[in-house]
Amino acid sequence: MRKIITFFTLFLTLTPVFFFSACTSNENPVGPQDGYKTITLGKWINTHVNDFEVETDMGFYMEFRRDSVQIYATGFTLDDNNKSWIENNNYTFHIDGDLIIVKGWDTFGQRFDMKFKILQLDAFTLRYTNAEFLIDSVSYPDQSIYTCKRITEDISQNFVGIWYGKSTDRGNPDTDYHYWEYFPDGRYNYYYRNNQGQWIRKSDNEGRYFLYGNYMATNYTNDLISGGTGKAYECWNIFISDNTMKWSALRPGRKVASYEMRKVDAPPIP
Repeated sequence: MRKIITFFTLFLTLTPVFFFSACTSNENPVGPQDGYKTITLGKWINTHVNDFEVETDMGFYMEFRRDSVQIYATGFTLDDNNKSWIENNNYTFHIDGDLIIVKGWDTFGQRFDMKFKILQLDAFTLRYTNAEFLIDSVSYPDQSIYTCKRITEDISQNFVGIWYGKSTDRGNPDTDYHYWEYFPDGRYNYYYRNNQGQWIRKSDNEGRYFLYGNYMATNYTNDLISGGTGKAYECWNIFISDNTMKWSALRPGRKVASYEMRKVDAPPIP
């Protein structure tokens, strides 16, 4: 039961993908029900739960496709050494009145049957609450209000490449410069300097990134800064202007982490 509740909690925390800004229903009224499916189609990222901004690592992504398939992605924590961002396309959806009805199986083989009651839906924002939430036919009531923002921007072309920079938030033990090399297929390399000042490409990085508008999730192994072992993931909001990229993220304790980097022509070593 603990395992099921853990996955359920993660799904709820990330489900907000449908609704982003915390606008009132007067500002963004629910649209005509006949147009719900058309308006719902597209890509959404979760930003708020009960009008509180979610920690960046706790966000999630959902895409409603024209073929009635729903793609869902979020971070899962199986134990302290096994944390991963996972995409799943084993869900289908349809619209019934003011309900978004989603059915399917999660990554771990559990059956989900969900009914999301639309509270607010327009071209930019979706807010909903759970009218029904079943996992393997067991009900898990939840009255939270989820807010998601529609993804309208594609920065992948500017994002791919090699970046050189460092953390800009106070108190971060990582004060060194690093290189990040992002490839179009979702792979990336990470470079750091050892105690002798030599540049090293992290051989056990096993890096992969997922880009949803300006929201990025990255998987990696064996954290170089903390010394942690095993699989891990982290998420960032990223902003690119010309050849400068900035990352920011809301972390536990409402702390804000940040990095700044510039695009360069090549990594420090072949």
